[in-house]
Order: sequence, then structure tokens, then C-alpha cells
Amino acid sequence: MGYQLFNHLLTNLQKHHRARNRWGGYLALACTCALQAFPAYAAILEGEAVYRERIMPPLDSVLVVSLQDTSRADAPATELGSVRIHLAGGPPYRWRLEYDERATGAPARPVLRARIETPTGLWMTTDTVMPAFTPAPILQLRSVAATPDPCASASTQAALNACAYESFLAASAAMGPQLRQIESALTPSRRTAWRNVQKAWLTFRTQSCQFESSALQGGSAGPMVQWQCAARMTRERTVALARLSSCPEGDIACVPHGHPKSTP
Repeated sequence: MGYQLFNHLLTNLQKHHRARNRWGGYLALACTCALQAFPAYAAILEGEAVYRERIMPPLDSVLVVSLQDTSRADAPATELGSVRIHLAGGPPYRWRLEYDERATGAPARPVLRARIETPTGLWMTTDTVMPAFTPAPILQLRSVAATPDPCASASTQAALNACAYESFLAASAAMGPQLRQIESALTPSRRTAWRNVQKAWLTFRTQSCQFESSALQGGSAGPMVQWQCAARMTRERTVALARLSSCPEGDIACVPHGHPKSTP
């Protein structure tokens, strides 16, 4: 009887030991898979996106939050990560964005931007720069006013040429305040250097647009193509200038830091 009881206890201990080893193996495998799915260099940003209007988003709206590097002057921002959220109600909208933290080190200038897209186009967007590592970031979205195309009613090539020229003038007028803001923040020596930079860009724009329009070989649509090119490049330049002067916290490379300190 004692021998049978001893065998029974020994068998139970062996089963318990095998089960513990098996579950330990499962746990180790699960941890390994989790580490592989979330690499050591992966990082997460979390925050909210809101808008002030007391309206619901249109049907099938999507919130897009993106992390962008704006370190390259006169070049489009580079997207480092993004997340898309299908909206089913009103704000606030919680978002969670995964990114590669190796891409956000110096000299990168990571910022957060957001927009709400609908099946018919852009509905809302952020119009200010939010430094990426702002604690508990709240992205403020603003409505995008729909503006009619001023060239939609043009029916002759001469009218289209004139419309393209007016579009260029409007783009140039919009760039003016950004130029003045940058110049006002510079020392006299840096202001001279900056004006040389802007002159070089103007030459580049002219030559680039002349090249684009040269494909028409002197046709009547040549002026339209040239002014459309100039307007497009001017708008892109204005965006770059706004980024250059936005000065996110901790960014020592932006223009306003060049302003001479007043002496007591």
C-alpha cells in the first residue's frame, strides 16, 4: 500500500514538472515573438486631435496624423510615420503613432501634423507646427474653406494665360510676409547673405519655369505653363519659409535665433 502511494505521488510530480516546462516554453516563445514584433528602436507617440466647430465629421471621414522631418530647407517634409483613424463620432480623437526613433535624432526636426480627409477632399487640417515631443500633444484642426477655381470659367487661351498670371501674383503676395518676418529677425550681415540666397532662388525659379514652358516651343499656352510653374514653386517656397521661421522649442537652427540680442 505504501509503495503504491509513493508511485502515485511520484507520477503526479513528474506530470507537474513536464507541464511547468511546457508552459515555460510557451511563455518564452510568446516573449520572443513580442520582441520581434516590436523592435528595440520602435517608439510611440500618443495624443489627441480636436476641432472647435460643433459639427460631426462627414461620412467616411479619416483622421491622418503624421510625424514629419522638416530639417531640409526648400524641400518637402519627409514623413517618418503616420496613422489613419476612421471617424465615427465627434472630437476629441485619441491617436497612437508608431515610428522609428532612429530617424528623429539630430539633425532631424520632427513635427506633428494632422488632417481630416473625406471622400470629396480635405475637410480640416492643422495650420501650426507642433514639435513632435511636446508632452501630451493636442493637435488643433481648422476648417479648410472651399475656394472656387478662378480659371474654371476661362474659355480662351488668352484668358487662361491671364488667370495663371493672377495666380502667380497672389502666390507672390502670400510669400511677402514670410520674407519680411525672416529678414526682421536677422543681423545686418546675415540679412545680406539671406538676400543673396533669395536672389539665387528667384533665378532658379525663372530658369526652371522657362525650361518647363519650352516644351511647347513658343505655343500660345507657353505663358500659362510658365506662370503656373512660377505660382507652384512660389507656394512651395512659402511653405518652406514658414517652416524655417516656425522655431519649434529646442530648435537652435531656425532663423529667429539669429536675432541680435539687445544690449543693456
